[in-house]
Amino acid sequence: MRIIDASFLKSLTKAGDRKGISLPEICFVGRSNVGKSSLLNTLVVRKIARTGSTPGATRLINLYGVRSESKGRRSEMIFSDFPGFGYSKVSKGIYENWQAMVEGYMIGNEWIRRVFWAFDIRRSFDDLDRMLLEWLNDNGLAFSLVLTKADKEGREGRARAMLSFQQLLGMEEVFLFSATDGLGRKELLDHIGDILR
Repeated sequence: MRIIDASFLKSLTKAGDRKGISLPEICFVGRSNVGKSSLLNTLVVRKIARTGSTPGATRLINLYGVRSESKGRRSEMIFSDFPGFGYSKVSKGIYENWQAMVEGYMIGNEWIRRVFWAFDIRRSFDDLDRMLLEWLNDNGLAFSLVLTKADKEGREGRARAMLSFQQLLGMEEVFLFSATDGLGRKELLDHIGDILR
């Protein structure tokens, strides 16, 4: 799949604000500062999502219109960038606020095709991550795990992380990604193309 164009559409907090946009959607979620917006920008090869070294740069659900081409066929979709969670000493409370907004947007949203969960490859899975995993599974939301910042690990470290998360989650949809060198971009775009077909 090849990206032709991408642009910001609107910011919102609930599914009702999405009214009038009848396009399939890929959601990008993850903890604060895992490189979610950088992942999105790298996929579309333009800076449409705000990035920053300070956690919490994204505070609303931002929708981006994306046009693509695959095997001569053009299509349109939405990429949605969600606020990060977990950056606080009271992270459980922050998580619950995040969950309320995300739940209000995602549950019953017929246009969502997949949730892409961005996860810093250097981190270990903790209770907050288990809460998100449980929530996704309980609500029947299909997701793929994207191990970001893969350039920070050597080849063996990447392979170990991939295998570890595939076993932990019991799924094959685990991808390596680096916004620094573009590692994994093609694989993710192909994956999105498969999902939309």
